[in-house]
Amino acid sequence: MVVFITIMMMLFYSYLFPSSEEKETAWCGVVDTIDEISKDKREGRKLFNANCASCHRLDKHSTGPALRNIDLDSLSLQKYLNSEQHGQRFPQFTTEQLYEILEYTKD
Repeated sequence: MVVFITIMMMLFYSYLFPSSEEKETAWCGVVDTIDEISKDKREGRKLFNANCASCHRLDKHSTGPALRNIDLDSLSLQKYLNSEQHGQRFPQFTTEQLYEILEYTKD
């Protein structure tokens, strides 16, 4: 009974006073501290991890080239992703989503 009460008190205490430590999340070779990413870049990170991270990394060559600070605007990127030059096509992306991905890849 004492053990049960102790565990319950610990859970209650951790609920009332959560840890303020930064938590890291790993996505297919991309590690970011959630607190360091602005709210605007979070959606871009999600899109990048769901669609790009299987072939690309931000800072090193993988199956595809590194994508940190690529020099394209969202319209040029959309045109490239739907061309023969890019291996897989991504017609589902809107211009806004591509802009969010490009914002995420910037320093």
